[in-house]
Amino acid sequence: MRIFLNLFVAVLIVSFFCVPNLVIAQEEATALTEEQAIAAQKKLAEALKSLKKEIRTEVKVDNGGTITGAVKCKRVRHPENVVVYIEEVNGNNYPAPEEHGTVDQLNLTYVPHVIAVQKGTTLDFPNSDMVRHNVFSPPECCKQFNLGTYDVGVVKHVTFEEVCDVPLLCNVHAEMSAFIVVLENPYFSVTGRDGVFKIENVPPGTYKVSAWQEKLRTVTKEVTVESGKASNVDFNLKKKK
Repeated sequence: MRIFLNLFVAVLIVSFFCVPNLVIAQEEATALTEEQAIAAQKKLAEALKSLKKEIRTEVKVDNGGTITGAVKCKRVRHPENVVVYIEEVNGNNYPAPEEHGTVDQLNLTYVPHVIAVQKGTTLDFPNSDMVRHNVFSPPECCKQFNLGTYDVGVVKHVTFEEVCDVPLLCNVHAEMSAFIVVLENPYFSVTGRDGVFKIENVPPGTYKVSAWQEKLRTVTKEVTVESGKASNVDFNLKKKK
């Protein structure tokens, strides 16, 4: 009987301390009102349309050509966020862009999900969300950094000097992810939902053109560009082996 009473008292004590915590957790989970949730979704949709996915130095070429094409991705619903780029143009001797790019944080989402930048680009990381975030890249990445946890309205900055693809994560929200693809020169394009790309102002010559996607195997093809003409090349990306 005494053992039963002791167990009963223990259950009451646990219930007393745990129930308020559960209520608090539920209140935190439902902190957004319906109006706030609608406003957050609208703000996210606007950011997806407005924020640039390509940051480069603009170059002018006399009688340059164009590389166009489309990308198909196996077992991927939409062939968007594929980065198509020329590996080497004129020794890749181009100045870094003065313009900053932006990777924002909205509604627990990095925007844009993929951004392609020329080497030497500085990216701004504002927190436009309603909660705190922590932007970092994993230790095995070629550009490892951790911006720490910071409040709404704060903007932090990182310059990307090394060519590679940089995964972005958040220590506070495990579901958040994005990619920064750092490239040698300004000749690249990021596909939309239709998978179409266009690289303009390319000096005449023969080049290696690659298509990168975060989950699929990168494919490289050789393309010859003629003065004032468009050269077409398509890519069919499959899973990594």
